[in-house]
Amino acid sequence: MAMVEGTGTVSTDSGKWWVVALLGAISIAAGVLAIAYPDITLLVLGLVVGINLVLIGAVWVALATTEQHTEAGRVLRFIVGFLATLAGLVCLVRPGAGVLALLIALSFWFIITGMADLARALDEREHRAIAAILGVIGIAAGVIIVANPDIGLTTLALLAGIGFIVRGTVELMAGFYMRRLAG
Repeated sequence: MAMVEGTGTVSTDSGKWWVVALLGAISIAAGVLAIAYPDITLLVLGLVVGINLVLIGAVWVALATTEQHTEAGRVLRFIVGFLATLAGLVCLVRPGAGVLALLIALSFWFIITGMADLARALDEREHRAIAAILGVIGIAAGVIIVANPDIGLTTLALLAGIGFIVRGTVELMAGFYMRRLAG
């Protein structure tokens, strides 16, 4: 089975292309919901973001413990998965607590995953550009969201939606690329 290093995806095993594609599709769906309904209540936005982050985090943790990675790669995937799950749980447990709680959880996830993607881009040669693009997008989205704590719910929904759609699209493309390698 071919290994796909540096794609910025949760799995480097091309046999698990469907996991990467599924996470991309889930992120795109969450992003579309956030953009299509920017005037939704904080409760609904918190639930959409929370469910997405918990699913993503759980998959990262599961694959960090079951796939072969370098020790640093395993630790990085586990930390990102744990933090994504934690941020998602914050959104699910307190979805109506206020824009600030959602803002912090979401920006935290974008920045951490962006840093992880950039670390992979610096560490691995193959497909370095995809990981770097995901990293820059993630960090930029997180910084933009956290830089303006007075951000409105509509703006937060739009920024979150755009961030999820972009990341999801790249993951979906990487998943199908991995499928082609596995085929």
